[in-house]
Amino acid sequence: MFKSKRVRNPNERLNKWAYIFIAPFILAFLFFSLYPMISSIGYSFTNENESFYENFTTFSNYEIIFHDVNFWHSFLNTFIIFTMNFIPQIVAALFFAILFTNKRIRMKGVGFFKFIYFLPNILTATTVVIIFSFMFQRGHAIYNEEMQLVGYAGGPFTELLKALGMNFMVNPLYDTWAVRMVIAFILFWMWFGNSMIVYITGINGISQEVFEAADVDGASQWQVFLNITLPILKPIMIYSLITSIIGGLQMFDIPYLMRGQQLDPSTPIFAGTSSTDTIAIYIFEKMKVAPHDYGIAGAASVVLFIFSLSLSVAMYFVMFKEKNYEKRIWRRIKKYEQI
Repeated sequence: MFKSKRVRNPNERLNKWAYIFIAPFILAFLFFSLYPMISSIGYSFTNENESFYENFTTFSNYEIIFHDVNFWHSFLNTFIIFTMNFIPQIVAALFFAILFTNKRIRMKGVGFFKFIYFLPNILTATTVVIIFSFMFQRGHAIYNEEMQLVGYAGGPFTELLKALGMNFMVNPLYDTWAVRMVIAFILFWMWFGNSMIVYITGINGISQEVFEAADVDGASQWQVFLNITLPILKPIMIYSLITSIIGGLQMFDIPYLMRGQQLDPSTPIFAGTSSTDTIAIYIFEKMKVAPHDYGIAGAASVVLFIFSLSLSVAMYFVMFKEKNYEKRIWRRIKKYEQI
């Protein structure tokens, strides 16, 4: 008898290559994301940088950070800077996304403005910090060869204060709230264009027939936004909001570079440590600066993770409260039907 040949599925070869293509990401995630996360949790329950089984300390590291004033200062700085950046970023991104996609306005040069607003997102954090450090450079005296005072010079912001007749010798980056506002503005300037592009993509995905029907019914722009654009855009907004929350609470590069240049080992050039330190900087210093306390750094990382997760979950349920409310109603109806 003849042996029947096995008919190969034409998609089997495609599936094999699909797994090969995603393998680099899986391996990178396992080694550079999952393993560090598990290690951080393990370190948070150890002491004196020893292994998990040699020196298990239960929750002593968490008790230490909860009684550490520097941790709460870093937590407060993180929340303040995040709030000052997050709310204006979302509002401005949504406003310009609606403005650029509105068919009634038919604004010209939309592509150019998209490029200009998204451009800061391409710049590196170091480049941005150098630019703003030059802008807010403190005014300094200029002397001639005979050491006679001939004038003062400083950054563009200092020169503006000088033109307005104000005290241009004051460096605003030494003020607590001023440096927070500068950092928040930098983060807003860098990331609001990215959020705007995401919202524009979501609005362009809405069927134009829906907007045309609203025009026929005589709906105003505000009614279209509240009843059509915003509800349909909710899934994309929740993605943007959650990623903004996670990234904002983990901010490190801009605040660290703004206070990274030092006059001496204990005196940062920008406003001191209490004005710019975030939780990520607190974790970095505990881990990298002597005595290299990995247990405290791991505990602070876990606290930051739990806070970010809680805030993200709360944001999700707030955005979809109508949907969840309908689910609860249907559950109650089914419960009464069974009775």
